[in-house]
Amino acid sequence: MISVDFQVGRTGAVTPVANLEPVPLAGTTVKRASLHNADIIDGLDLHLNDMVSVEKGGEIIPKITAVDLAQRPVNGKKLSL
Repeated sequence: MISVDFQVGRTGAVTPVANLEPVPLAGTTVKRASLHNADIIDGLDLHLNDMVSVEKGGEIIPKITAVDLAQRPVNGKKLSL
């Protein structure tokens, strides 16, 4: 299940970041994944508290690859920037 925070990078760019329940993945425990931008959020149709699939891009960076729509809460609020 996810919630979202926003972080400011060293160049001043604001990036949405998904906060995840800790999950073991490829030898590490993943708790956060970058959502990059609004297009990624819209493409995944992310809602707060969605159950998501996570993988490591390039074996390092955690990324959300899919949303389990069957487990979406009926009161989940759509994420928008």
